[in-house]
Amino acid sequence: MFDFNSFISSIEDSIKSLAKETLGDYKDVAVSDGKEFLETTRVDLKRWTEQLAGGELSKDDFKFLVAGKKDLAELHGLTQAGLALVKIESFRNGVIDIVVNAAFSAIP
Repeated sequence: MFDFNSFISSIEDSIKSLAKETLGDYKDVAVSDGKEFLETTRVDLKRWTEQLAGGELSKDDFKFLVAGKKDLAELHGLTQAGLALVKIESFRNGVIDIVVNAAFSAIP
């Protein structure tokens, strides 16, 4: 059975690792921005992961829907910190990839 809270927790851990590896001194700001994205999309992610687990949604559809939420990952803290847009966009894409890969790992 799919455990959504464990799913979110694993994503948060992966976001921490990504932030540490890619943004160094801005790690804490990046983690905060990543958690804000998860909170903003929580209701949709819960619905979509349940649909994916139930076979109502294909992996391609899930990936498309999550990627569509990319704009909600505004990453205000990183922007305010003056980080280069290229680094911010790379982190944003990394967060989306983490969400998709975590879902595909948790739901065979």
